Amino acid sequence: MSSLRFILGTAAYDHRASLLAEMKKQMVTDPNGEFFYLVPNHIKFATEIEVLNRLKDTAALDDDQPYAQMKVQVLSFSRLAWYLLRDTPAFQAPRLSPTGLTMLTAQIVNQHQNEMQMFAGEVKRPGFIKELTQQLTELQTAKIAPTDYAAIIERAKTWAQTNHQVLDDVWQAKLKVIFMVYGEFVKALGDYQDISQIDALLVKYLQQKDLSHAYFYLDRFSQFTARELQIVQALIKNAQATTISLILDRPYHNELPDEHNLFYESGCQYYRLVRFAKQTPGVKLADDLMADQPRVNEDLQVLERVFAAQTQMLSELPIEPLKDPKSIQFFTASNRVAELNLIAAKIRQLVSTGKYRYRDFLILTRHLDGYATMLDSVFKAHEVPIFNDLERLMNNHPLVNLIEALFKVYQRHFATSDVMHLLKTGLLVPKDMHDDLGRTVTKKYFQNAIYQTENWCLQYGRTGDDWLSKQKWHFDPNVDEEELKHHADMQKRDRLASAPLNVIKDYVNGLQKFFNQLDQAQNGTEAAKALYSFLVGAGVVERLQEWSVADSQIDLTRAQEPQQVWQVFCNILDEYVQILGQQQPFMIDEFADLLMAGFETAQYSQIPSTLDQVVISETGIVQTDTRKVVFMMGATSDVMPEAKSATGLLSDPDRELLNACLSDEQFLPASGVEKMSGEPFLNYLGFMSGKERLIISAPQLGNDEKPLGLSPYMIDLAMAFDRWDADKKQLKDDLPFMAQPQDSALEAWPYVSAPAAVLGNLMQVLRQALDDHQPLGAAWSFLSKLMAQNLTRYDWTAKSLEYANETTPLPAALAERLYGQWDPEALDAQTQAMQNGQPLPQTAPKLQHNTLYASISQLQDYYRNPYEYFLKYGLRIQKREELEISADKSGTFFHDSLDCFMRLLNQQNLQLSELNDDQLQHLTHQAMAWAFDQQPQLIQLTQNYQRLAFRKRQLERLVETMTKVLRNQAKLTHAQNVVTEQKFGVMDLNDQGQHSFAPLIYPLDQGHKVYLRGRIDRIDAVELNQEPYLMVVDYKSGNQQFNLVEAYDGLALQMLSYLNSLSHQLKLNQQTAKIAGALYLHLQNPVFKWESLSGSLASEELKSHRYRGVLLNDRQLLSDLDRGIDDFKPQLLSLRAFKNGNLKASSGMALVDEKQLAALLARNQERIVNAATQIFNGDTALRPYRLDKQDGLQYSDYQDIYRFDPMLDQKHYRDILLTERDVAEKLKQDQSQGDKNE
Repeated sequence: MSSLRFILGTAAYDHRASLLAEMKKQMVTDPNGEFFYLVPNHIKFATEIEVLNRLKDTAALDDDQPYAQMKVQVLSFSRLAWYLLRDTPAFQAPRLSPTGLTMLTAQIVNQHQNEMQMFAGEVKRPGFIKELTQQLTELQTAKIAPTDYAAIIERAKTWAQTNHQVLDDVWQAKLKVIFMVYGEFVKALGDYQDISQIDALLVKYLQQKDLSHAYFYLDRFSQFTARELQIVQALIKNAQATTISLILDRPYHNELPDEHNLFYESGCQYYRLVRFAKQTPGVKLADDLMADQPRVNEDLQVLERVFAAQTQMLSELPIEPLKDPKSIQFFTASNRVAELNLIAAKIRQLVSTGKYRYRDFLILTRHLDGYATMLDSVFKAHEVPIFNDLERLMNNHPLVNLIEALFKVYQRHFATSDVMHLLKTGLLVPKDMHDDLGRTVTKKYFQNAIYQTENWCLQYGRTGDDWLSKQKWHFDPNVDEEELKHHADMQKRDRLASAPLNVIKDYVNGLQKFFNQLDQAQNGTEAAKALYSFLVGAGVVERLQEWSVADSQIDLTRAQEPQQVWQVFCNILDEYVQILGQQQPFMIDEFADLLMAGFETAQYSQIPSTLDQVVISETGIVQTDTRKVVFMMGATSDVMPEAKSATGLLSDPDRELLNACLSDEQFLPASGVEKMSGEPFLNYLGFMSGKERLIISAPQLGNDEKPLGLSPYMIDLAMAFDRWDADKKQLKDDLPFMAQPQDSALEAWPYVSAPAAVLGNLMQVLRQALDDHQPLGAAWSFLSKLMAQNLTRYDWTAKSLEYANETTPLPAALAERLYGQWDPEALDAQTQAMQNGQPLPQTAPKLQHNTLYASISQLQDYYRNPYEYFLKYGLRIQKREELEISADKSGTFFHDSLDCFMRLLNQQNLQLSELNDDQLQHLTHQAMAWAFDQQPQLIQLTQNYQRLAFRKRQLERLVETMTKVLRNQAKLTHAQNVVTEQKFGVMDLNDQGQHSFAPLIYPLDQGHKVYLRGRIDRIDAVELNQEPYLMVVDYKSGNQQFNLVEAYDGLALQMLSYLNSLSHQLKLNQQTAKIAGALYLHLQNPVFKWESLSGSLASEELKSHRYRGVLLNDRQLLSDLDRGIDDFKPQLLSLRAFKNGNLKASSGMALVDEKQLAALLARNQERIVNAATQIFNGDTALRPYRLDKQDGLQYSDYQDIYRFDPMLDQKHYRDILLTERDVAEKLKQDQSQGDKNE
């Protein structure tokens, strides 16, 4: 007769001692028996060592005497199947790995696309195939067969009728698709073995074989799947004796425990198995044994009682004083990095006492994701060896990226982004290759060439067929090859610059051979062979081996990864060929998809590089219970307890309904809601994993810098042990937020660890001491001296504290050489002499570098940040040109189009306001065609890239909208266009027959000058009292507004400089026209909602294109510019008109009188002179402006160079504190001063 016995007890007691005591008795009773000790697979190895050590201790052997035990096997369920079935024919059948199953699922989905409508939007989502495969495996594990579908639906209908519910159509549709795939999945498996079939074989074996001398001991299982439960039941029924250890406070023979009971899950497990034993003939239910040997110290036993009471929400908690306050501790840290540093320091300190080894420590958290990127660097600094227990996926390894990119290059016909993705994996390096100059292509040469070629391709839009062209690439693609032949120097420079480009081009072109083999492949087997041969031939295997050798000197775990990934790749190919190698029809795209699906589930094998390591793991993973100290980190309210719904294809309600429709022996694993009820038990097991100490910690800020709340578990336990201040809602005697310069020895102690870690803390403390102007306390002074004596890098690390993010000004002479160019008068003299064929006049050296030639926007950049001006126009550093229709290119296209449009009107003597729609469209298209001709590169980009072709169409629509807006605006104003795209200070004599205005040249001190050039988009005129008033219009792609503060400071020089240029030209021409002001016109193609339209579409477009800027406050002038003012409804200007005759400027608009405008123009000139003077003086200060919420760092391309720290570099900001009222007052003062000077 078989027997079943339970060993019960809480986690505070040593269950293993009781199990081994039971085993020892049975070994005496049955000397010929076989004894199987079963544990979860995750702890099998560690358990085997401990079980054998304990058996050795009971055998009373000397420590150095070897011990062997042939009768005892420590196994997991999967290893039990191997042990018992390894010689059976059925077990020898071919089997599929999880990656093989994933590929099989992907193939089924590809073949049944039309039937996957329920998941149509999900099928191509990364991870979908993995989730679907997990769902199918879960159904197998739950003992659900495809043929159960009809019965499940019938039970669901009955359930709906009984509960007066309507059966959810979506649930039925989901289930139909899943079971369709499931049926095909099981059918496709055929003779292949998977885990569920092996489990079935094991159950069958256990039922048929004689197990009268077999004894089974199950330890550390908190719950069983349906298939595992079937195996356990077979053991109970057929083995001589089965002993099961459960973490349970007491027996539950006749009733289930309360659902709030901490031990609810294990109580249910106990109840189920007891009921099975009672209902099964031939099974004797032996008396339960209670584990009676404490595994943990008395303080942790107290914690267990407190936590159990808290989970049952008892009003009175068992409060007992701790015998050792250090056995249960709590602390918080500023963030996760600080938390890890404190943990690592504590471990090192405890190990240094000699009472602990690193293997005595276990670090647990609910989820390691938030810590994953920090673990290695932090613990390495503290010299604490760690083993990260979390399984890691291979899907980001360079080999996987290479295979993915290789097929993308094939599928998307050599798109440059895919080509670069492929080459940047670092696994493809040419062998015995030479460039066009005969130089050997080394690994370093090839890597540099990749980045040079990428920049070049992005700049000139090379992609697709360009890679396959037989013509050589030239670094300057617009070079005249005939001209090159006659200029040896130019030819040499071209060959040097072009050689790296053609190395990459030729290598990429060589991929065609492999792609041709893929095209010729008749089936998957041939494609797999071609892929394998290509990778081997390309040297990928050798490269992986090189990486492995290099890593073996530093990190043994990483050194294993290249070999593991290659082996997994080979296994995937083998399984693909095995399952689908001969399947027809064969398609390359499906072949690629299936390979990538296989990698979705591939994981690295986690093998510790040494036995003496700190293990880091998650609370959901079963752990050995031999550790002495446990750190429970990340104890925050978002994960302890964790409220998480199901993440698979079936939601929590879906799973609950499906579970309700299953037979008694079928059940799915716990859903998200059920897992929530098991959270206390999960965390309880974590708390009780150590034998001597528990330290619970939490970060106050997450990785996104958002505050995190403390876990209620942590708060309740701290409260129970008088470590919680209820009034302040914080821990008592918590560790400080960070180390402080005046810390005592006791306060500094938590930060003392390995030299590298101490050095980091010391630098932080020294920095704070410097910032706060306070000396170091005795503790940190001692540590500072200790570091200086024993750490060679202390000196140069300490010097970093003296670093200030300050630039060095240029000597004036150097600034003059860097920025200064020829004096314009001297340059004119040289030009005139050359044109007249006369000898060139001698020019004094001081006139060769005395003039700063600049555009207005360049000087605005100086006021934004002088250092940016130096980088951009002194060193001429530019960000790389990318494959994009940039703001510069699109802006040029807009200006060219509108300029040409206005010129066409003049040439054809047409009035803008009188154009009909057909004329408008014809002229607009003519103008855009001319504008595109000025930028042929735009056309080339749009021909190569659909995305950019769409962007081109957007540009065209915007121009079409703007010409229509200009036509409609012309109907509402008396202003007439005088000229467009008027240049000033341009060296060309003319442009399209249009003379350039004279430059703005302002004298500076030291004999310097500033020469301003630019282009005015449009000049309009309106006649008032028989006197012309001129107005500048500037087109802006952004919603630019006139800001008095920015204009006064120098941040907005452009509009006023245009007015100064116009005024200067009028004086030169001796014209009497007056300046009316300057306006911005926003170039945009607004989108309107039909329901929000308050008027016609044309009127709404006019509202969206109102002018903003600065104008003279003259009622008649403004009425002529905008006829709507007479009706108190301005249409063109951002003004408000009142019936009392008053006008008020809206946001972004300013109305001024003539004296105020003159003062603004004078201030503009002063700002230009000041900027140019400071530039010649060598000003390179990192001094970004700051005004309201804007500053000179926003949208800058040079932030990586600045290394500007918003916390440490506050003093470097140039704060602008002026308001518009302040500026108005200053203008009055400037005006008064000007009147006095006159």
